[in-house]
Amino acid sequence: MAEKAAAAEPASPKKGLVGKILGPLVLIVAAVAAGAGGAYVMPMLVPQPDSAAKPTPPKIAPLEYVEIENSFTSNLKDTGRFIQIRVAISTQGGAPVVEAVERHRVAIISAVLGVLAETGEAELNAPGGREALTRKMRIAINDVLQRKSGVAGVDDVFLTSFVLQ
Repeated sequence: MAEKAAAAEPASPKKGLVGKILGPLVLIVAAVAAGAGGAYVMPMLVPQPDSAAKPTPPKIAPLEYVEIENSFTSNLKDTGRFIQIRVAISTQGGAPVVEAVERHRVAIISAVLGVLAETGEAELNAPGGREALTRKMRIAINDVLQRKSGVAGVDDVFLTSFVLQ
């Protein structure tokens, strides 16, 4: 009886070389297509964060130059010579710093004259003496601005005129 059942069952055709390659190839193509489709659709399904949530870089004001309209004349320390200079400052602090410089001009003039009175001729004639002088003036001006208005944004001080007699 078992022989009759086996004979009644149709014989399954044997897969050829094309059948062995075609089946897995179709599966691979279907998997690649599903992956590409998922990569295309997934960004649409997942909510994107708002642009407001992205950190924005701080805005830096453009570099501005402010010339102090005063000519500074002072005796040098320990000599009979005097120095006369004109000064300009640069800032990226924007309008608040420029307005503070204008508003506190008298205090800035006093601070710069104080720095000049503490300067000796040997300091000015030393290598880097003028740079050291402008650095001291920048610190003094920023100190005045910080105390008077709470804004200290002077980046650099420039000597626009320099006379040593």
